[in-house]
Amino acid sequence: MYLAGLVVVTTANVLTGSIFEFLKRPSRINVGIRNLSAVVAGNTFSFEIQDQIIARDAVIVQQNLVPLDSLRFPDDYPIQQEPGLPGDRLTFQITRSAGTTMWAVSVTEVV
Repeated sequence: MYLAGLVVVTTANVLTGSIFEFLKRPSRINVGIRNLSAVVAGNTFSFEIQDQIIARDAVIVQQNLVPLDSLRFPDDYPIQQEPGLPGDRLTFQITRSAGTTMWAVSVTEVV
């Protein structure tokens, strides 16, 4: 499963209300994020799986400028293959000071 979007304002949890908010099966989670313009100081993100903090106020690093319409794996994915269990809640908060931020979450169920 794959979900992506753009953030132009600060948001509490980009996954709220989506099929990604709660895991249905054991899974591996990848999170991609980048600014679409030059590096903007103050743009950060936090990611949690249930009560486990994976990233807290991590700076969004500009890694590449092209292409502007997609995130490249693994370059733009600071979180890769994090494990999650059925019922775990995913929280992905983006705090932006300026510019537009692109984000993506992919969940691969483990059978």
